Amino acid sequence: MKLHLNQIIILLICALIYSCNKDKSIKTFAEDLKRLQPIEGIEVLRSGESLVAVSGVYQGRVFTSSSKGMKGKSYGYFNTKLIENGTHVSNMAALGGESRVWFAPQFGKYALFFDEGVAQTDDNIKTPIDLDKVKFIEKERTDHSITYFGKMKVVNDHNYTFSVDLDRQISILNKEQIENDLNIDLNALSYVGFSTRTTMVNIGETQWNKASGLISLWELGCMDTTADNRVIIPLTKDTDSITEYFTKTTADRMQIENGIVFYKADALGLNKIGTLPQHTKNVMGSYSEENNLLNIVTFSFPNDGVFVNSLPENKAPYCGDVINIFNGNVDEALGHNWPFYEFESSSAAKELKPGEKITHTQSTYHFEGDYASLNEISKEVLGVDLSKIPQF
Repeated sequence: MKLHLNQIIILLICALIYSCNKDKSIKTFAEDLKRLQPIEGIEVLRSGESLVAVSGVYQGRVFTSSSKGMKGKSYGYFNTKLIENGTHVSNMAALGGESRVWFAPQFGKYALFFDEGVAQTDDNIKTPIDLDKVKFIEKERTDHSITYFGKMKVVNDHNYTFSVDLDRQISILNKEQIENDLNIDLNALSYVGFSTRTTMVNIGETQWNKASGLISLWELGCMDTTADNRVIIPLTKDTDSITEYFTKTTADRMQIENGIVFYKADALGLNKIGTLPQHTKNVMGSYSEENNLLNIVTFSFPNDGVFVNSLPENKAPYCGDVINIFNGNVDEALGHNWPFYEFESSSAAKELKPGEKITHTQSTYHFEGDYASLNEISKEVLGVDLSKIPQF
């Protein structure tokens, strides 16, 4: 087909407009870093074009990251409204971020988010005050890591107080470390990887015990998402025993095939799932064809203790999940403003004596690039050919 000059010009203009609009739709790392300037202690860890925005003061929190420098896509979600209205200083728990420390159980027997004797409903949730307000202090740093520490107290619904020291190290990973960690080749991709290591020490005067409740470290990572984003969780064996929270997980949101959980994490429907320790491998991920983006999350999983149960009204407080995926939504009528999904992993809970500790690590990797290269990583790390992801 032969095009006249004016038709060619129109096509070029349309292409330019599309390109500009596409660029504007990308939330860049530089833009997010500017939004984060009111956060005390905000700084950037760098390894080549890999960038990670962190604040040790804000409890060793990773806010977001990029694999393509300042102009690259910003992968993490954080609550900009709290920063804009100035309430972030006393409301740290609701800030979000790609990686933050948390405690479990949230609901259930021995819950940490409800007062003694109070009905465990959404209206009565009460975030432990130290998760909202305690600032961490720098302990040490290297060129590629920072370590912060802080003291916290949390009280469960049996009125038992846990006094803890928290030590949290955030490290940005270089190309060689990522390739060695995952046994992959990164020559054709942009990448960023970071690791967090959290240690919790019982600094109280008594040993923790099951009769009064136990707690575990809970790592939460809020991610931006798209409608086509699918979480991938390899299991140790085929099962349909996936824990369901909040709402029923329907077939148009989750499918399980050959020991792999495929879950729609699009921030368009409030839902949450979990995997029990007997079904859990220490890896999970997600893929968006729209963004040419593959995410991988690994975590420590020695499976040497019990796992607390955060299901409301559960009758087995020490039969909980290791992995959780939270899928948020935005619904003004219900007061929901969660346009993100979360990768979550939990440590085991133990009857720690005074001075004893629990350590939990989680590593997060983002890869952008051509389909074939991303697919090779997915097959190697997750055991999944991206072309085989179910359509739902």
